[in-house]
Amino acid sequence: MYYIKRLPLLLALFATIISGIIGLVRSMTNDKILLQMIVTMVVFYIIGFIARHNLETVYNQVKEKKEKEKIEALKEEEKQKEQKQKEKMSKEKNENILDEFEPLKVSKIIREELKQSEK
Repeated sequence: MYYIKRLPLLLALFATIISGIIGLVRSMTNDKILLQMIVTMVVFYIIGFIARHNLETVYNQVKEKKEKEKIEALKEEEKQKEQKQKEKMSKEKNENILDEFEPLKVSKIIREELKQSEK
């Protein structure tokens, strides 16, 4: 992020230096070279500012997306833990119900009568 904040200035300076060198190679007058360098600096500073804004926007969107994914992952883990706890509680309830189960007295009476009738 450090270089991204300085992107407009760096881009403008490099473009201006290149523009000045090109002006000297072409043997332009100093006034024309200076005017060309000023225009180049302003134009490339604006381009660098737009590029920096776009890069920061993309960086922030990626950062927010990662945070949302982390939050969703935590929520899903919590749901899974709750579901496991519910399953565990239901298993315990089922075991308790089976432990507490007693057959009806009527069935005992019927069994006794069947045994007596067989004798």
